[in-house]
Amino acid sequence: MYFQNFVPVTLDADAMQRLFLLVLFATFALTTSAKGRGWSYALTGTAYAKDSKDVLRNTALMIGRELVTTDSTGHYRVTIRGVTCDRGSKQVIARCNEQAFGKLVIRRVLSSASITIPSHWKRFAFCVDSLVPCKEQRRDLYVP
Repeated sequence: MYFQNFVPVTLDADAMQRLFLLVLFATFALTTSAKGRGWSYALTGTAYAKDSKDVLRNTALMIGRELVTTDSTGHYRVTIRGVTCDRGSKQVIARCNEQAFGKLVIRRVLSSASITIPSHWKRFAFCVDSLVPCKEQRRDLYVP
């Protein structure tokens, strides 16, 4: 018999509290380390008025969650960033990431009219540096 010399251990309240805090700390450490993968890339280009095709000079734009002002030539540059989803199956994670980062909403400040464009975030966020600068997406915008 394997447990012939087994002596039951009793814990007092102080030892139970320390054990509980240890388990709580271990759980917290595991959940905080289970973050998704952080990423970023630059989105750059020229902004135009959708109707007249005029360059939008010195215009404030909301691109996603970022406030950007075009320069005197209509050029803009914004850093798009995020942290990927990390919970669930591969399909659940892919759906979560696509819902969170798949589209960018662009509008002028103080205007309710907007456009929605595909972000192509996977192509630029996780690319390996090559001869072509792959951490930068060049896109001209036609804003209503």
